[in-house]
Amino acid sequence: MADTAQKPNTKGLYIKTYGCQANVYDSERMRDVLKPLGYAPVDSPEAAELVVLNTCHIREKATEKVFSELGRLRVLKEQTGGVLRVAVAGCVAQAEGEEIMRREPSVDMVVGPQSYHRLPEMIARLSRKTGDVLETDFAAEEKFDALPKTRDVSGPSAFLAVQEGCDKFCTFCVVPYTRGAEYSRGTDAIIAEARELARHGVK
Repeated sequence: MADTAQKPNTKGLYIKTYGCQANVYDSERMRDVLKPLGYAPVDSPEAAELVVLNTCHIREKATEKVFSELGRLRVLKEQTGGVLRVAVAGCVAQAEGEEIMRREPSVDMVVGPQSYHRLPEMIARLSRKTGDVLETDFAAEEKFDALPKTRDVSGPSAFLAVQEGCDKFCTFCVVPYTRGAEYSRGTDAIIAEARELARHGVK
């Protein structure tokens, strides 16, 4: 687990992760993407400048649970005078992106599971008040190419993504719609990331 003691001259980042191991991996990589911008993990939304809800669309009533949490964050955002930024990521973001923006104006950014490498660009656009704050396309290859090569991990275990998405379109499953078509990473990229994790003490 990442160190959550906030250091001087950093901005607090709180990521709440719902659902599966793929989301745990995505949350770890979002921390990696945001670290160069000065964001460091904190233990609560109250200590954060940016809150990310990394959502799951599999569970029953998943969307309404997200909106319930967003209602609490709206109150917190009002208490901070609008300083707090709120992002919705993950599969609910992919499936309900425009609806989230419509129903909850306190949300600053909506980003799907194949687009979170664009968070720095989205934050820059948000600061300039220009361009889209909704990113929900399926550029899987671009995502893995753009993610930082270094991993900010501690402890003996970490997730490593080998394959994402699905082409099967089973009637009971939303994965092809929320994570896109099946995509397998190249062997060299997987080995390089595994070595990077081992360098950090992951077994």
